[in-house]
Amino acid sequence: MEVLNDYPWCIRRKEKGMAIRGLDTRKTDTTTYTPAHVKSVIKSLGLEIVGETGNDFLCFCPFHSNRHTSSFSVSREKGAYICFNPSCGEAGTLQELVKKILSKNEFESLRYIASKEAESVENFDEVLKDMFEDKPDFVEFPQQTLDDLHNNLASNPHAKEYFRHRGIQDEAMEHFRLGYSSNMGMVIVPVHSPDGLPVGLVGRSISEKKFKNSTNLPRSKTMFNIHRAKKIGSQVIVVESTFDAIRVHQAGFPNVVATLGGHISHDNLNLLNRYFNRIILMTDADLAGRELGMTIANKLRNKDILWASHSYGKIYPNNAKDAGDMTDQEIATCIKNSVSDIEYRTWNP
Repeated sequence: MEVLNDYPWCIRRKEKGMAIRGLDTRKTDTTTYTPAHVKSVIKSLGLEIVGETGNDFLCFCPFHSNRHTSSFSVSREKGAYICFNPSCGEAGTLQELVKKILSKNEFESLRYIASKEAESVENFDEVLKDMFEDKPDFVEFPQQTLDDLHNNLASNPHAKEYFRHRGIQDEAMEHFRLGYSSNMGMVIVPVHSPDGLPVGLVGRSISEKKFKNSTNLPRSKTMFNIHRAKKIGSQVIVVESTFDAIRVHQAGFPNVVATLGGHISHDNLNLLNRYFNRIILMTDADLAGRELGMTIANKLRNKDILWASHSYGKIYPNNAKDAGDMTDQEIATCIKNSVSDIEYRTWNP
């Protein structure tokens, strides 16, 4: 199975035509393995597995000296690997990994991988343990990568001007540690777990309306800015996008989270239920946004649910779709004029 559109675009590929998860390439390796087989191969190569997710084994990279961050990811199913460290960026197939580390040719590397399949089958106890072992909800995204991207923004006036054009000020760029990938021409926003662990990033092209997330971004298990908002108080404002959340923060309301899209998961709802008593819905004014807000309101009936509104019977001013289309004053007005869930439902917007 080939997974598309989740390639960690902040990393520069060193070779063209590699078979890398999440990227359409000229050369594609369709070979699949069992997780036990992949694990047997990479352990035999001397790689230390320091963590696992549902899709990947996480290791220290064998191609650069770093024993602090598990920046090297190997697919449990395809064996494809990639290093998230921007100074490295090594990536390829399981066969290429064997060839590079052991200096073997095509035939020798294939034979080596095949020999490890028997070992993986024989080690039945380890396979059973792997099946029942709990996988962590969150895997740390390399902080050094985020720092490098943030520093890159500071030296790129074009990217900073893009943020300013979207109404995002320099102070917010620093507060949220926003960044820029010159490799992909995308501005980036770091995403954290509820406990503040960096778990990935969201990117947007500065030349077209195109979004990309880092590989395995756990959108269903966290919300943008939840690690900050939960410390502020029992009231939270819910928007859809990272940019909308940043704009609400700038308007004087730092207790804001973003769903990272038009869907909210069971785990997302549990986070809202756990940390907040009053929830102000400021989802998009289109049909999908209103339905998202209704889902939250219907699932959290035990909470004090309010809807942001500019004035009676009017959601947002000047046909604005979301917070990104409004001024700071208009955002503040919509939040201060929030109406109860019961009253909002009488409007039939």
